[in-house]
Amino acid sequence: MLILLAVLFLCSLPIISYLLSPISPQKPLIFLLTILLLGAFSLNHTSLKPLFGQWVNAHQSDQIYKMLQDDLEVSDLALNEFISTMNSTEDSFLLGVEIFYKSLDMKSFNSSESIIGILNTSFQDQSFKVSIYSLLSDLRDAKYPLIGDAKLLLVVAEPASCNAKKLTAIVNIPNGPDVNIAAKDFLSPDFSQMLLLDKSDAQVKGFDLPSAFLYQEIIQLELVVFCSKNMFHIFKTLDLKYSENNEEQVLIYANEWLKKEQ
Repeated sequence: MLILLAVLFLCSLPIISYLLSPISPQKPLIFLLTILLLGAFSLNHTSLKPLFGQWVNAHQSDQIYKMLQDDLEVSDLALNEFISTMNSTEDSFLLGVEIFYKSLDMKSFNSSESIIGILNTSFQDQSFKVSIYSLLSDLRDAKYPLIGDAKLLLVVAEPASCNAKKLTAIVNIPNGPDVNIAAKDFLSPDFSQMLLLDKSDAQVKGFDLPSAFLYQEIIQLELVVFCSKNMFHIFKTLDLKYSENNEEQVLIYANEWLKKEQ
């Protein structure tokens, strides 16, 4: 505000000089126009919806929209300037998310990927990371619709004399983030039926089985069966590079189970 006052004062010096001159004509008109112009600039600066600011935003919005139309990488400078006009960091992020989903609707996947990259760089706080994983998941499902149906099919033989109460399945990426890409409890499991793990079993949306299949990761499957009197477990390492049709079938034989100390 002090900068604005200083600029207005400097701009008004020639006008003041004109008004103080004894030979200047039409002083009342010049004085009135000066008051109106200075008032308009002050109002535009302090208004919640300034006219000049709206024009700038409209120009930036058109610039970004043209990038989406042409499926170009969105300029980080253009996007950050546009979303920074919001009142809070959260609102700026949400505006960026809105632009991302607009690019998805337009199937402008190059633009979508660049927007996620900008948001990930500009919003480093951990509170935004889960949302960014969600954006990655939606981009993946839109760009590769078949990969979203990726699944693990478990054909499991019950350990001898078990009478299983629960079977827990956990899938992670060795040497990867300390977050499981799938985890599920099967209560009173029916071992005569095939058991299924898919993206709905992810702990974090976007960091899931479809992503592991898409990037052909090596994953580790851990199964723990809770019997009436004891527990058994087994580990399997799977290379998804060799999977077909975004599915991987895992066979567990009764003699493979190892007794787990409680």
